[in-house]
Amino acid sequence: MSYETDPGRHRKRFHLKVRHVILGVFAALLVAGILHVAILSSGANRRIEALRAAGQPTSLAELAVRNKLPMGMENAASVYQSAIGMFVPPPADVNIPFAGKKTVTLVRGSGIPESMAEAVAEFLAANEKCLALLHEAAGVENCRYDYDYQREMPPFSELRGCAQLLKLAAVNHAQKGDVAAAVSCIKDLLRLSDSLRDEPRLISYFVQSAYAGLGVRSLERSLSLTAFADSQLRELDDALAVTAGRIDLARALALERCAVIDCIRDPSLVEPSKIGITIFKIPGVQSQGLIDMLDYLGDCIQAAGLQGPQRETRFKEIEARLSGLSHLHIAAKIMAPPLARTSQLDLRAHAHLELGRTAAAVERHRLAKGKLPEQLADLVPAYLEQVPIDPFDGQPIRYRRTEPGYVLWSVMEDGQDNGGKEREDVGRGEPYDLCFIVTR
Repeated sequence: MSYETDPGRHRKRFHLKVRHVILGVFAALLVAGILHVAILSSGANRRIEALRAAGQPTSLAELAVRNKLPMGMENAASVYQSAIGMFVPPPADVNIPFAGKKTVTLVRGSGIPESMAEAVAEFLAANEKCLALLHEAAGVENCRYDYDYQREMPPFSELRGCAQLLKLAAVNHAQKGDVAAAVSCIKDLLRLSDSLRDEPRLISYFVQSAYAGLGVRSLERSLSLTAFADSQLRELDDALAVTAGRIDLARALALERCAVIDCIRDPSLVEPSKIGITIFKIPGVQSQGLIDMLDYLGDCIQAAGLQGPQRETRFKEIEARLSGLSHLHIAAKIMAPPLARTSQLDLRAHAHLELGRTAAAVERHRLAKGKLPEQLADLVPAYLEQVPIDPFDGQPIRYRRTEPGYVLWSVMEDGQDNGGKEREDVGRGEPYDLCFIVTR
């Protein structure tokens, strides 16, 4: 028995089989891709719902509603806005310490030089109403600025002038021996820092920390010019403690998370270019980016609760893991901020505030005993519960008498003790410490 064969027919069947296989593979890949995108979307939604269940805001719109003060409640923001409107900037061609456009460096321990006294007096006189409003605002507990959280920022640049004005006023009052007025200005400056606590975006946190630093520097310069009463030092210690409690990196990151979620869902908020928007429209990129960023920020929020070197090590591990992700995680690689450095700046802000509080205790001891303490342990328990700890290395804050003054210092992020040398004492690129120096 014989059969006739048709080569063309066999080739046709072979081509059909290959086509079916290719179509089958393509269909399988398509289904797998759809399932993968669906799984990513579900995972992102679960993370968002978990945050909501924990009482955390998950968008700037939610945060705006949460931050809105009840009708009729007093709001310091309106008073600060009025102060901004009354602020009179110094002339561009006039040398004024801290507030002028020209760089003016005052000698450590010295007051405002006679050559600048008249210009300073005129500047402060022109801003009497502004200073009065800043003092009024400091007495109001709640502060919420009214603006579009997604597309606007609080009036940082305008507030900066007010912060510098308060620092100059504090030093000027201390130099003239009006300690009560100096204390009032320092406290007003710390309250200006506190007023930004509930503002979204990480930039708000940086500005808040910067204003707190101005408050500590104001106290440092003022203590070199005049002696404070024990009650005034206790007032300032309380104010510094409140500010330290309100500079909270974990809280700031939780607020920043709202902006990150919004920007991933609507890339035009952060990346107006068509290329950036197109990337986020690739199936799965948006959900994967949201998962990656929520995991990254969640890990950083937990790390912010750690202390000393352990905290810095953890932040570096988190950043290293993010850097090691493949390009499939492109959204996170584009959007993730370098929070290890932010953690260092946070520790620096807290170390600076701790130096200020320690200086208040040293001054109280000097008032009571008529001399500086030999060591910080002499302040315990009368003025301190324990010797303050440097947040960078977990060791006691350093202290050295210089007669008639003293220097307190933190080793900062390099962990190196440079003997209380500040930036001005060393050459460019050389290590230095975060110092609080009193020369009186």
